[in-house]
Amino acid sequence: MSAFASKGFNAGAYLALRPKYNEKLMNWIVSYHSGPQNTAVDVACGPGTFTVDLAAKFKLSIGLDPSPSMIHSAQEHAQAQNISNVEFKQGFGESLPFESDSVDLITVMQGAHWFKIDQFLDEALRVLRPGGTLAMVGYDYPEIADWPKAMNGRDFARKLATDNDLLCRYWDSGFKLIGQAYGPYAKSIMQQQKFKDVCHVCYPKELLNVNPDMSILPEPWIDSKSTSLDTFREYLKTWSAYKKWKDENPATADIIDNYFDSAQAQHSLTGQETAQIEWSHFAIVARKPK
Repeated sequence: MSAFASKGFNAGAYLALRPKYNEKLMNWIVSYHSGPQNTAVDVACGPGTFTVDLAAKFKLSIGLDPSPSMIHSAQEHAQAQNISNVEFKQGFGESLPFESDSVDLITVMQGAHWFKIDQFLDEALRVLRPGGTLAMVGYDYPEIADWPKAMNGRDFARKLATDNDLLCRYWDSGFKLIGQAYGPYAKSIMQQQKFKDVCHVCYPKELLNVNPDMSILPEPWIDSKSTSLDTFREYLKTWSAYKKWKDENPATADIIDNYFDSAQAQHSLTGQETAQIEWSHFAIVARKPK
């Protein structure tokens, strides 16, 4: 998560361009939780999108993130919506600044792959109240659903992310877990048996090719998004790997601009064309024993 915490990271663009979870995710988590709704903690909260959503369901929602710019953006986001039962703190998942047995729900939205996972799970187990819920949610690389087949829209962003000549080597090591739908995490949690009622779910069914032990959600938690190719280009620039690339190559022509310019020139596109973007997604939920 060092790229998000580094100087110069644009948390405002991150908030504006990243995908948003719809209400089906919140309803599913609350239904699974089925316990007291006093305190929720959103770890690696980023610009506070889901932290603010949790404030509608819990008496107190607390966002935690190591990045000062993310915390500032999150505070502005909450204030703009006049949300009073939300707080934000700077901190790390491996050292949660909360008392033992004090939290009803811990969520991690697209952030668990940055953690030293065993340390985080021990901390989550410590601060959760007996019967409390841990929910870790993630999403895969975006896919352009409506590009002509010849343009490989389904793999356009994935190639940028995973090609060794592009951004692959600039990701932190944990990011490969996204492509595995957090499968190693689910397996480890089940084997350690420190939590109970472990559930690993995904959408759409194609993710079963990654991990056949997952359950398929009946409806998506992330709605598809219609956007221009130019806006999609700016969205990919919120990737942490791009931020790291840019820091290490300040005098080099922009790698994402070159990638888009080449594709647009090949297919006679201006960048103003509208594209339908989709994200495959997945979650692990588990309960602290009473």
